[in-house]
Amino acid sequence: MDIDVLLTFILTSLLLTISPGPDIIYVISQSISKGKKSAIMTSLGLTSGLLVHTFFVTIGLSLIISQNEYVFNFIRLLGILYFSYLIILVFISRNKKKELDIKSKSSNDFFKGLIMNLLNPKVSLFFIAFFPGFLFHNDLSNEIQFLILGGIFWLQATLVFLLVSLLSFKLNSFSKRQSLISNNIYLFEIGVYIFIIYWIVS
Repeated sequence: MDIDVLLTFILTSLLLTISPGPDIIYVISQSISKGKKSAIMTSLGLTSGLLVHTFFVTIGLSLIISQNEYVFNFIRLLGILYFSYLIILVFISRNKKKELDIKSKSSNDFFKGLIMNLLNPKVSLFFIAFFPGFLFHNDLSNEIQFLILGGIFWLQATLVFLLVSLLSFKLNSFSKRQSLISNNIYLFEIGVYIFIIYWIVS
């Protein structure tokens, strides 16, 4: 087993995770607009999707999807429609203060994060291109090594996203004290969804 390869993989994964992207920006937006509990559940949903993508890569399903233009574009279309729906939903409810049960609200945040990750086929394409460069064992099958690498990527991403959720929560308190920001925080969330749609189609 080549430990140096694994350490390089961990370091590269960390750098990729903390780089500005739709997932981490979305977590920050949830922490600012809805609080740390919402951001934490969103983070867990997003990173749970990474496990699913890892499984798809391991069984070869991601490769089949990437080579089928119609299936790939269909998944992208579903993602675009889903985030367009969220934009409309946020805009319609911008002036409504809903008293939601914390448990159901948290479950909804987890579901949104999970769907956000699964409806982005670029994640599987990234894993297909990324994992083969970090095979670390001569005796283990590629499939087993993909599962291990996916597990490592999931673990570091979860820790980073949870840390970002907690740190970003400080901005939540600040935004609540600023009426202009507080009254228009929905614009920030809509902006994030638009950025995600652009990232999917680009």
